[in-house]
Amino acid sequence: MKKILTDLKDCYIIEPDRFGDERGFYSPFFAEKNFIDENIGMKGVVQASRSMSSKGTVRGLHFQNAPLTQAKLVECLSGEILDVVVDLREDSKTYLKWTSVHLTPENGRQLFVPRGFAHGFVSLKDNSLFQYIVDNDYSPIHEDGIYWNDPKINIDWQFEKYGIDNIILSEKDKARKKMVDRSDLKIFDHYRYLVTGCKGQLGYDVVRELNKRGIYDVLALDIDDMDITNSRIVNKIFEEYSPEYVIHCAAYTNVDKAEENYDLCKRINVDGTKNITEASRRINAKLLYISTDYVFDGAKDGLYEVTDIPNPLNVYGKTKLMGEQEVSEYGKSFIVRTSWVFGINGKNFIKTMLNLANTKEEVNVISDQVGSPTYTKDLAKLIIDLIQTEKYGIYHANNEGYCSWDIFAQYVFDSNKKNIKVNKILTKDYNSKATRPLNSRLSKKSLIENGFGLLPDWMNAVDRYNEELNEEKKVLKKVIK
Repeated sequence: MKKILTDLKDCYIIEPDRFGDERGFYSPFFAEKNFIDENIGMKGVVQASRSMSSKGTVRGLHFQNAPLTQAKLVECLSGEILDVVVDLREDSKTYLKWTSVHLTPENGRQLFVPRGFAHGFVSLKDNSLFQYIVDNDYSPIHEDGIYWNDPKINIDWQFEKYGIDNIILSEKDKARKKMVDRSDLKIFDHYRYLVTGCKGQLGYDVVRELNKRGIYDVLALDIDDMDITNSRIVNKIFEEYSPEYVIHCAAYTNVDKAEENYDLCKRINVDGTKNITEASRRINAKLLYISTDYVFDGAKDGLYEVTDIPNPLNVYGKTKLMGEQEVSEYGKSFIVRTSWVFGINGKNFIKTMLNLANTKEEVNVISDQVGSPTYTKDLAKLIIDLIQTEKYGIYHANNEGYCSWDIFAQYVFDSNKKNIKVNKILTKDYNSKATRPLNSRLSKKSLIENGFGLLPDWMNAVDRYNEELNEEKKVLKKVIK
């Protein structure tokens, strides 16, 4: 696939790969991986449509208002069209600029239309078949458009060049308002995201998910970029970048070492979180803070609700709870408690078990701690869905289902076809510096009540994570070669 720049920022001409012989050719219309690799923002195709038009038919300039803005990929299957787009993003350097591209079956070109653009086309031949895909559902309530021949934009539709004397328009397009009469455009919400702890498992996947949704105005920071314990540096970065959304993943997470490094753990998890909270408040940004099941003591028989009183057993849990208390004093905040996380970018239980399988025939694994493994790729999607709302408060979020660590380990071995014996041991027999809760089962009641979907089952998550690990290994082999 070849990506060709246009005159408008973020709008590209696409030339898909073609493979053929004397019989004809094959060409993929859309391959998500290619778009991700090229940083082109289609967040997931939800609809594909076609329209047939006679010569002189003008369709557009259409768009959907926020929050259901759409990105499009368009092409011509028969005939010929002149495809036209207008940049309606007020903060863009190409605001109110337009560009046009000829699309034909012969040239095989496509046009990528990003969010924040009005889109239309004119059919230059009879029976021109136009095809497009979009990454957000059609919504009549959010459907909108601007006048097709707005003098402020001054589009050259090339009617004279193609001998078009009779222009065919829908009544809706004839009635569109001109830009001079529009003060209500809501086509594009351009928000900036700041993510801390971007080199950690969750922070890494949060950034990947934002990019997958076509959001690239992301300041992804780690310790080398911003010391969260330094309030002056934090305030300076926040004021200069001025994010609307802050996702705070950075933390001191080594549970055992925290017992010996209380001061450092507190500086990062409490003082650092306080700095992030105050900086968010200063610029009126939404803040989402990642917390842990370890704020509870695990003594409860049933599921822990968000309203249950925390009672952490270790330094890590205590400092994360103190961080929660800092965040909860800010009205535009979310607290997400999660557990037993695993992701592609960092150390985790699954990787540890698979590494042990290379040298061991049996392993000892704790059997009396129960909780939910959580795939950071799944959690990242929910986090972004959460922060884009105003449903502030505390949430519990992890993959569905519960297990003990030994069952978790057994499933990891079985799903990776590793013949390893798992020996069950009790927490009291495990040499650990930090006391851990036996019951980490979290209720998702707050998610359900606020209309958010639950994450997939933890075994399904492990299966998909295995696939991701295998893909990473294939890439590494290619690089080594």
